[in-house]
Amino acid sequence: MMVEDQRRTQIEELKQALGELLGPGKFEMILFGSRARGDYSDESDIDVAIIVQHLTRAMKMLILEKVAEVELQHLLPISILILSREEFEHLKNRERRIALDIEREGIPL
Repeated sequence: MMVEDQRRTQIEELKQALGELLGPGKFEMILFGSRARGDYSDESDIDVAIIVQHLTRAMKMLILEKVAEVELQHLLPISILILSREEFEHLKNRERRIALDIEREGIPL
């Protein structure tokens, strides 16, 4: 299987696992960074923002566990940014670069 196919499968598995964990409509996954812009190399990791409604510390730990499980299955790194919807809006309002990059170049998954 080619690396790009593996990455696509990896993202789909992560999305499904998070859907089972958090429930449908309770989170967004957004691809950002070099893969969203199209200027990536084979060695580039996947940058994914996970924006969750009503995020708790326990929920964040469970999300990190799911990400680690999927990474181990595929041996391909995923760089994850987990934010509550409120945190993301706050960062956008303060014009923080990461939030603006996600807003501008992000691709919903």
